[in-house]
Amino acid sequence: MKLSENRPLACGILAVVIAGVLFIGGGNAIKSKAMAVESVFYSASESISAELKELSDNAVVLSSIAANARGVNQDYVAATNEAVDALRAADSVSAKADASHDLTAAVENLYSNVSNLSLSEKDAEDFKYRYRNYESALLRISHDGYNDDAAAFNREKSGFPAGLISAIRGIKDAVLFN
Repeated sequence: MKLSENRPLACGILAVVIAGVLFIGGGNAIKSKAMAVESVFYSASESISAELKELSDNAVVLSSIAANARGVNQDYVAATNEAVDALRAADSVSAKADASHDLTAAVENLYSNVSNLSLSEKDAEDFKYRYRNYESALLRISHDGYNDDAAAFNREKSGFPAGLISAIRGIKDAVLFN
C-alpha cells in the first residue's frame, strides 16, 4: 500500500494540522484580545491610570498631614510613602494592581492611627477630605470599564478550548482592580 493511499495516516495528519491551526490561530486571537483589554487600561484621561495617580497624590497629602501629627506612628507614614513610590514605579498592569492594593492597606493603617489622634481642626478636616477623595477614587476604579472588559476576557478565556490554549501558550488572566 502506498503512503498516499493510507487513510488512517491521512486522517491523523489532518487532525494534527487542524489542531496546529487552532492552537496557533486561537492563541494569537486570545493574545490580541488580552492586549486589547490592556490597552483599555491606558486609554482615556478617566482611565484607571489617572485614578491611580489621584490615589497616590491623595496618599502623599495624607502622609504629610500625618507626619506632622503628634503621637503618630511614623512607621505608618513611612509605609504609605513607600507604597506611593512603589505605585509610581510600577510599570505593568499587574504591578500597578499589587502596588495599589499595598497602598490602600498602608493608607487604611495610617487613617486608623491618625483618626485616634487629636489634630488641629484644619488638619483634621483636610485629612478626612483627602481620605474621602482616596475612597472615591477607589470606587471609581472598581467601576471602571476596564474591569468589565477584563472580567469578560477572563470568562471567555476560561472556556474550552481557550483555557487549554491559554495554559499552553502561557496567557494569563487579565488583572482586575476591585
